[in-house]
Amino acid sequence: MNEPNQPTAVLNEPAMVYGQANYYALAQQSISKNYIKHILGISQLTLNELISIIPISIDTYKRKKEFNPSVTEKVLEIEQVYRTGLKVFGAGFHQWMNTENVSMGGIIPKSLLSNSFGVRRLIDEIGRMEHGVLA
Repeated sequence: MNEPNQPTAVLNEPAMVYGQANYYALAQQSISKNYIKHILGISQLTLNELISIIPISIDTYKRKKEFNPSVTEKVLEIEQVYRTGLKVFGAGFHQWMNTENVSMGGIIPKSLLSNSFGVRRLIDEIGRMEHGVLA
């Protein structure tokens, strides 16, 4: 049995159960399909959108129940963006993520989820908006 504050070998629950401060350690674990389904619900991404972001194919997703740490890392990044955005802006955050954003160069914010640099840009942008810094 796992000791308190030690991540499990496979993540089965949302990161809020483990604590977001532990993302570094969590990203080194495998992740369950159930966890991924939970993040699909939070993010409101379609399965095809998610599969285009995480490093697996749709066939692999359908076939397996657990995925390696590279998948875990991407899913945790997506979770971090959506949890931060929803905490700050509520359900309206989903619309913001799906609407072309002039201040970000005319892109749809969720398109930035495809790599770590984009994720950091989203987290920074959410932080600026939270504090009223619009430029």
